[in-house]
Amino acid sequence: MNQSTKVRIALIGVGSMGKKYATMLDMEKISNLTLTTVCCRSKENQNWVKENLSERVKLYQSSEELFAHHEEYDAVLIVTPHKQHPELAIKAFELKKHVFCDKPAGISILDAQRMEQAQKESECKYAMMFHNRTYPVLKKVKQLLDDGFVGEIKRVQLVNTIYYRTEYYHNSGDWRSSWHGEGGGALINQGQHILDYWQWLFGMPLAIYASIPFGKYNSFAVDDEATLLMEYPNKVTATFLLSTGEIPREEVLTVVGTKGSIKVTGNEIELTSYSMDSMKYGKTAKTTSREEIQQTKELFICNEPKESYEQMLVNFGEAILRGKALIAPGEEGTKALELTNAAYLSAFLGERVSLPIDSARYEELFKQRIEDEKIK
Repeated sequence: MNQSTKVRIALIGVGSMGKKYATMLDMEKISNLTLTTVCCRSKENQNWVKENLSERVKLYQSSEELFAHHEEYDAVLIVTPHKQHPELAIKAFELKKHVFCDKPAGISILDAQRMEQAQKESECKYAMMFHNRTYPVLKKVKQLLDDGFVGEIKRVQLVNTIYYRTEYYHNSGDWRSSWHGEGGGALINQGQHILDYWQWLFGMPLAIYASIPFGKYNSFAVDDEATLLMEYPNKVTATFLLSTGEIPREEVLTVVGTKGSIKVTGNEIELTSYSMDSMKYGKTAKTTSREEIQQTKELFICNEPKESYEQMLVNFGEAILRGKALIAPGEEGTKALELTNAAYLSAFLGERVSLPIDSARYEELFKQRIEDEKIK
């Protein structure tokens, strides 16, 4: 493949997101990728492909059939139900194909690690669709933290209720919102994006304690709300709340440090800087409170996210053609999934769990949840 060639890509899965990717690729909105083949099992989605995509795009009814014609593409974009991701990605790597995987990287940390190992052996590119990393507001926060604006981080708090989901949504696929099909609920679905940018900004915690009232808003066995308490070195405390059952829309991230604080509300960033380091002030001030320290506030309004999926796909093509660094390499999917598995394990056990987690113990308890779900 010379550097001026477009990457030929195969799409596996034509659900709601698969249709979105297929359309943008077929309409040539991605300058360095060309859609050559599509794979989907259902007759309904096969008809959609025939009616909506170009005749040049070949249609296969199974992944086995697709992989049997691997000479027709250089990379795959996997957009199937979660638990199918590892098997498909590993087979693609065995065929020396580059892989772009929609979140999550499977349903367990063992899945994700197998995918990583297969990628290393193949030496192909492996990307995760964590498009939030392209959002201007999060890129600005990342820059501020890397530049040391807040000094030493002391506390982090995140509240996210933007992904409200109805029973109609939960029933839109027989695999959704279940242990047996999706591998969990909000944390392994919508939460993957948030947990990814969380660890992108703050790194991985030492331990997690999770309070998860499974089926709080719905009559299923998985999570529609989760509150996580994360422990970091140097007594940094961090709380993470995700809910898909609250009508009010809230998206607030607060970072408090020794030199200042960052409060992110949607696309707005409120910065507060201190006239001196707060730890030093606390030890030297000749007053009982904050009277002698000045706080300076500044407000940034960031642009709305634009063409985030397109940016991720173009980046994938550039990584293959020109060796550009991936925005979200595959191992980032492993990290987000480990945070999810750790939270579930903590909730199963009712106790704090350290990272890395006991993956065998998680698998055992996870399988028990599937059995309990079948009984109910």
